[in-house]
Amino acid sequence: MARGPKPNLDNVKQLPMHDEPQAVHIAKAEALRPADLLTDDELKVWDRIAPHLAMLGRLKPHFLDALCEYCRVVRRLADAREYLDEKDWVYVTSGRNGVQYKSRPEVAQLNDDWRKWRSLVGEFGLAPAAERGMKSGQGDLFDDFDNF
Repeated sequence: MARGPKPNLDNVKQLPMHDEPQAVHIAKAEALRPADLLTDDELKVWDRIAPHLAMLGRLKPHFLDALCEYCRVVRRLADAREYLDEKDWVYVTSGRNGVQYKSRPEVAQLNDDWRKWRSLVGEFGLAPAAERGMKSGQGDLFDDFDNF
């Protein structure tokens, strides 16, 4: 346990929070915005995630197709969940084996889309463990070439 007087935090300069992207990152995301490749609902996902990726240095023109796919998968996941919540996740059949509850085929599609989403989350470092793995010195083979 620390002893002594507590520090006066009134004079501490606050650093800018990185929770909200700055105008320069929003502008970069807007400049790369693929309005011709995504639907309006998918563009909402882009508008939400792209400025943050720009702020982290992960929004680059050659990543555009992968990020578009991320936006599509996020939208499909939301649509599939909404559909399954409305229609019920299972259906009932009866036959010689009695009454059976089976998952709708859409559940399998949802699971497949979730696996795609999880893979893309890892590629862009959008999960805590994936982000830790993207830090410099964490297995990047090409970090040393920046010094040349």
